Amino acid sequence: MGAPRGPREAARAVQTTLEDQVPLERVTFCVLDLETTGGSPSDARITEIGAVKVRGGERIGVFETLVDPEVPIPRSITYLTGIDGRLVAGAPRIDAVLPSFLEFASGCVFVAHNARFDFTFLNVALRRLSYDPLPPPPVCTARLARRVVWPEVPNVRLETLAAYFRTASRPSHRALPDAEACAEVLHGLLELAGRLGIRTLGELHGAVRARGRPNFGKIALADRLPSAPGVYRFVSRDGRVLYVGRSRDLRSRVKSYFYGDPRKQVEALLAHTASVEATECGSELEAAVLEARLIRELAPPYNRRGKTWRRYAYLRIDPSEAFPRVKLVREPRGEGAFLGPFPSSRHARLAQEALEDAVPIRRCTRSMGATTRFAPCALADMGRCVAPCDGRVGAERYGELVRSLLSSLHAPGGLLAALESRMLALASDRRFEEASLARDRLRALAEALGRARVDRWLLEPGALVLSDRDGRRVRLSGGALVRDGGPEEPVGHPCPRERADEVAALRAWLARDPPRVELAERPPAEPVAGGAELHRMLVRLRAADRRPREDRVRTLDWGAWSEPSSSRARAPRSAGSSAA
Repeated sequence: MGAPRGPREAARAVQTTLEDQVPLERVTFCVLDLETTGGSPSDARITEIGAVKVRGGERIGVFETLVDPEVPIPRSITYLTGIDGRLVAGAPRIDAVLPSFLEFASGCVFVAHNARFDFTFLNVALRRLSYDPLPPPPVCTARLARRVVWPEVPNVRLETLAAYFRTASRPSHRALPDAEACAEVLHGLLELAGRLGIRTLGELHGAVRARGRPNFGKIALADRLPSAPGVYRFVSRDGRVLYVGRSRDLRSRVKSYFYGDPRKQVEALLAHTASVEATECGSELEAAVLEARLIRELAPPYNRRGKTWRRYAYLRIDPSEAFPRVKLVREPRGEGAFLGPFPSSRHARLAQEALEDAVPIRRCTRSMGATTRFAPCALADMGRCVAPCDGRVGAERYGELVRSLLSSLHAPGGLLAALESRMLALASDRRFEEASLARDRLRALAEALGRARVDRWLLEPGALVLSDRDGRRVRLSGGALVRDGGPEEPVGHPCPRERADEVAALRAWLARDPPRVELAERPPAEPVAGGAELHRMLVRLRAADRRPREDRVRTLDWGAWSEPSSSRARAPRSAGSSAA
């Protein structure tokens, strides 16, 4: 048998790590039953262990032994099991039994009826002898029966299930007969589970963990789905698409919804679902883009993200106006330069305020022609607006200011440096709230500029062929992913908000797995990797967010003001003091 192993090594070897996709017919199960001196492992001990090892419906091993509990056996237990002190006299103690049992069960997946009871007793015994606990999770036939047999049986007691499946072995409150009956019940349950599409170990564990019973039977809807990337759709009885999602493995993902998702809206979704449809895709990117399109077109009621695109916003500057300003708009329509889309008007407003902090462009909303005049506001007296309203600056000089701002959007190094300097100056003056707000504005602008640089490259007219590290090719035309069905309508620049999620999927794919350019029918207007200053700024912003909060508060450097202003976190009054 080889050299004996220490107790910890033996316990660790009992159950090997099995992939979730292992077919059930290839899994070796150890069906276990214990008899004890009582119901609580704190003061009761094991008196008998019985186990049956099965694989593919065949019995391949049996383990049975009485155990000397070294404590008196209550009369009530003897009446129930027939085990008394005379029967266990001379039986091995638990410290002599466990090594043999662990070797017998090595590499198996544990099964028991009401598995928590047996598992708890075994783990307490292992812990008393300095063994590691058995690795979870066991398969509980009582819980599995609630998923696949209920309500065809009045209860899920082992005796009831043995009668239902007409097992050859009958439970008798002795370890081995009960384990043999449980093994036969397991075979019956697995056969019923197979009709629901449960065919792998991972799916079996998911079924055992499932919390809700009402919709579990619908798990069979996923049985014919492929284990491939794609988009799935939950459909109601009247044909309405209720929810759209995507996954690298359609079959496993759809089944996971039936394994007891705690969210109430998921239970409601499953209750209204009559069928599940799927579209297989050639790659995860294709699935992400198709998902975004279907959510936009179908507006499924259970897709929260399908409603967010309506909140997207843009910033617009129209140089054709006499005295243009930065405007927040919902659609990229009309003439002028646009920045966006932003996730919400709040993000857009933060970026707008950052631009207005950096460049003394007018902020007032009154219409202004070339000869319009009115009294200046307080911002003019503070030097934060050049005040074209009172004639201090003419249209020509003001136009130069606007052109400088537009140029900064394409080469933002100086713009971002000015905003960072202003933020640090506020921090140095201990104007903490203003510094925190300046930091939020800077981040909103920097992230928008980063997205814009990638989008300008993606959305250029003409074809673009990229390949990922696995050699899969992606063809784009004007920012639209071209599928096998033929050409798609180009997205266009600026990206309209209803197609922003498609472009976001492309952008995320580029960032996650930078591809190789195989064909470009047009030279990119701006390289994706360009903008060193912008890149360094984004790295600092994101690194600051990962720092411990106490470091962000107590140090007077860049990271000190990374806390978003919405949290209203206050710094200490002096560098040497501690936070309250």
